[in-house]
Amino acid sequence: MRTRASTGIRLLAAVVALTTLCACGALGSGDKSTTPAESTSAADTVNWSAPALHTQLDGTTEKATYKPIAPAEVSKPWRICVLFPHLKDSYWSATNYGTLIEAKRDKVSYQMFEAGGYDNLSKQVSQMNDCISQKYDAIILGAISAKGLCAQIASALSKDIPVVDFINGVDCPDSEKNPKLSHAVVSFHDLAVTTANYMKTHTKGKKAVVGFFPGPEGAGWSDAAVTGFTKTVQGSDVSIAVTRRGDTGKDVQLNLIDDALKAYPDITDLVGVDIAAEAAVVAVRNANKQGKVRVYAFDIIPPVFEDIKAGDAVGSPTDFTTIQGRMAVDQAVRMLEGEKLAAPKSGPIPKMITKANADSVPYQEMFAPRAFKATYSWNPS
Repeated sequence: MRTRASTGIRLLAAVVALTTLCACGALGSGDKSTTPAESTSAADTVNWSAPALHTQLDGTTEKATYKPIAPAEVSKPWRICVLFPHLKDSYWSATNYGTLIEAKRDKVSYQMFEAGGYDNLSKQVSQMNDCISQKYDAIILGAISAKGLCAQIASALSKDIPVVDFINGVDCPDSEKNPKLSHAVVSFHDLAVTTANYMKTHTKGKKAVVGFFPGPEGAGWSDAAVTGFTKTVQGSDVSIAVTRRGDTGKDVQLNLIDDALKAYPDITDLVGVDIAAEAAVVAVRNANKQGKVRVYAFDIIPPVFEDIKAGDAVGSPTDFTTIQGRMAVDQAVRMLEGEKLAAPKSGPIPKMITKANADSVPYQEMFAPRAFKATYSWNPS
């Protein structure tokens, strides 16, 4: 793995060995299988740091270098419950990878559950209730709904169980000031703004007619992206002809895009969440509109990254997903160790990826290794 200073994210040891991570395979959302501690590679103990944006409760922000707790300062093998909406795509595979390697670095127990999709809020509610009743020491929550798990968050906090809001964002005002609630997130609002501003700069006075595919309505990250993108393009040469919302399954997004291209033949640009952008490349090819319809994402996964390098998609910001995962575990461990966080909300600083700079960003700062498989459980010896 390259450690180019241009990315600002420094992994201070050789990381090639990360691809040797042992995976326990796809077990289903509730199974508990353990990857033995001896599978931990030397690279799991790597020291790392990352440019980050810290946000305080009053909204003030500060750019700083994020440095994790030293493993020697972790007092015990804390038990951490990790909850994801699904593992259907490489984006959430990267979150699995990032959280797992940081758990290994800190030698804390890791148990991950996934709900199977954004339509399964009740399942994630049940999973979080189980993590509370089973007295996990901390919970990392990739929430299906911004407001749908507020009761469970409040319940965990009332039992002194720290909760890290991860990736998607929650909106639970009654819990927000609790020092045991933190956020390891990059704002999808800001990611979508990054894409919108890039489009505005590069339309060069020509009109861009957009089909917009931001993901499921009601998911906090998706709603934030809609707000960021639509407000940023208002009054510009970039206009939105149609917005279609739906689950982030590739088939769902492909159907939405195919229908939009037929209903709105003047579309010049397709913009969406990562899976939608991956599907959009296929839809453009199927419609024989290569060179006529451009594709953008507002967050990135490996297929979109490869499409950008191939020239089939224009660009996408990266939120450095694996680094976010490491930050989430670090926040949980710090709270368990009684440390005060630098800010209740922290995340990597996004970077726009285009064909021109794609090779300059180390792959595993954004994604899981290509050979990585879902790992649900790991315990230190």
